[in-house]
Amino acid sequence: MQSGALSRLGGRRWADSARAAVLPFILTRAVVIGALVFLHFLLHTLHPAGPAGLRAVGTARSGLMAWDAAWYERIASFGYARAGRQSLRFFPLYPLLGHYLSLLPGFSVKIALLTIANLCAFAALVVLHRLVGLEQLARGSDSRSLYVFSLWPAAFVLVMGYSEGLLILLSLLTFYLLRTGRPAWSVLPSLLAGAARPVGLLLVVPALVEAFAWWRKGRRGRSHLLGWSAAAAAAPLGAVAYLGWVAARYGDFLLPFSLQTSSRHRGLIADPFVTLYDDGRDLLSGHHLGTALHAPFLVAFIALTIYLFFRLPAAYGWYALATMAVAATAPNLDSLERYGLACFPLSIALACLLGRGSAERVVLGGMATVLFAIACLAFAGLYVP
Repeated sequence: MQSGALSRLGGRRWADSARAAVLPFILTRAVVIGALVFLHFLLHTLHPAGPAGLRAVGTARSGLMAWDAAWYERIASFGYARAGRQSLRFFPLYPLLGHYLSLLPGFSVKIALLTIANLCAFAALVVLHRLVGLEQLARGSDSRSLYVFSLWPAAFVLVMGYSEGLLILLSLLTFYLLRTGRPAWSVLPSLLAGAARPVGLLLVVPALVEAFAWWRKGRRGRSHLLGWSAAAAAAPLGAVAYLGWVAARYGDFLLPFSLQTSSRHRGLIADPFVTLYDDGRDLLSGHHLGTALHAPFLVAFIALTIYLFFRLPAAYGWYALATMAVAATAPNLDSLERYGLACFPLSIALACLLGRGSAERVVLGGMATVLFAIACLAFAGLYVP
């Protein structure tokens, strides 16, 4: 991004972006907390029995600390050794921050993790507003992208004790600094993103794309070379730091990935067309409905990824493509919507497509309904977030 673009943004203050983020932030929490309260009411009224009923009651009681949030709480409370070998699948930055915040008076581990998750989610909205404004898209795209992001099908994890808010904040900061031509400044958030989630590694993609763009402009001095090289290496180095610790402690550098790609979890790489066909067939037949619900979202995400290449600078499209390649090549599409949430360029693409007017209101209303329904399913143990 040229200095001229930066000067055009001179009149826009971060405080303006913070004000724009308040309502979308509240909206997400109103929908998600409403879903949890509604589910508790249903379970109290219906008294479901059997394995499915017991699972629903147990997951609903765990509430905002259900699913992966329980793993993060365990790691932050006891460390990896006591949390068990499977806990190594979860990268350390988020539980580490939760552990140290819980040492302060008035903070339990649970409160610390939820505080970090929600503060990071708000900060992510602020940076997203700033980033979309930077790209000078259609009028209103910056504010509209906040609502699209906040009502994304998996946005309920931004309220829970998940690391998504932290990862997305770091990813947005990395993009913002890369797009404003400050690769050296992007090193720290990119490095931390690599230590926050395995998909943080994918920030190497926009760094390389932006570096190539600057190289084509003739910016080939030594300082530029060093800055862009550091930016590209930062996310992998963040991941390597954790993997190196795992290797020293457990004797296997790739153990977190081998645990995650086991048949119990993500699984190995699979043909996405076969997975999509199988899930689509399950959706039409009514079998394995929770898994099959992911298929329509995958089609939509692929379409948004293609649109990005025509509408936004190349870094956004290539980053979305890399993220979708990781998500779509799993043997099952569990957590697909969460990958799509972390891939924030998809939210920007949808915001650009919507435009202003009645279509925007209808789509956002539909997204709020879908978010409410999926949150209910997740809190009932019927949907894997």
